[in-house]
Amino acid sequence: MIVKHLEKPYELTILDALHLRISFSKKEETYYHNLLLGYEGELRLEQALQTGLSDSFYVLSDLRFEIGTTSFQMDSLLFTGEELILLDAKNFPGDYKLSDKRWFKLPNKEISNPLLQLKRNETLMRQLMEKLNRNLPVESYTVFTHPEFTLYQAPINQHFIFPTQISRFISSLNERLPANSSQLKLAQQLISLDIGAYPHPQIPKFHYDQLKKGQRCYECRGLSMKIEGRNAVCLQCHSNEQVHEAVLRNIREFQLLFPDEKVTTNIVYDWCGKEYSQKSIKRFMDKNFKAVGSHKWIHYVDYNNLTDTLKN
Repeated sequence: MIVKHLEKPYELTILDALHLRISFSKKEETYYHNLLLGYEGELRLEQALQTGLSDSFYVLSDLRFEIGTTSFQMDSLLFTGEELILLDAKNFPGDYKLSDKRWFKLPNKEISNPLLQLKRNETLMRQLMEKLNRNLPVESYTVFTHPEFTLYQAPINQHFIFPTQISRFISSLNERLPANSSQLKLAQQLISLDIGAYPHPQIPKFHYDQLKKGQRCYECRGLSMKIEGRNAVCLQCHSNEQVHEAVLRNIREFQLLFPDEKVTTNIVYDWCGKEYSQKSIKRFMDKNFKAVGSHKWIHYVDYNNLTDTLKN
């Protein structure tokens, strides 16, 4: 049973909304790509656990703890009746090799040894258990979630779970002693100790005028949606959705990037690339949002934010 679900990091959500609307530097693009890969790997692991693991076990996704001045992040914590299992997801696409304890992405790009990070987290988790006066054995595994991952010269290592082994690994977990109320209490205690996301997100500075306008496709994330009748069609991947759904999704993206800006029909018209008529946008806003103000000062708020808006 998933006691704490994975949530998309705020940092990644913002970068997703900015992507293609501004030009990322090479460093920013690499950082965004790695952040996205990491999230997709954690999500793939959580979905595999949710599908294959018995409800007799408890799973916590994406927690960050602090021991002294040291913080560490865990992708998944799994509670059985006898041990605490740490799972570290690695979403590595492509071919890798292991040579004399050094990891390389082929042909010759050296990367950090994932086993070192795993053992560090295992040590810190044991220290946290000791601090909580819990004598619970700790196991740890690195789970390689990308289906196209290959590791050459791979040793027989009980700490590595490769893509073709994930299903069998989860099946083997189901044979362990089920968790009990004591483990659930510990799980809830660990949730209360979560210090949240990394406190220094790397988000580039941006201004409204410098962002590319247009409706973002829900499928390929491109900005090439065109209105065809009641549908919004992507010129890149040819996916389509109802116009109102596309407009609402893109309004949410604007609100995410500019939470202090007032949402007006002119803003929505411009933000969506002037594809949807202002008259149609006004009808949509009147139906789905609450109008505040009058005449040329009208703007729109969500109904659940109306009380706060009227107070200010």
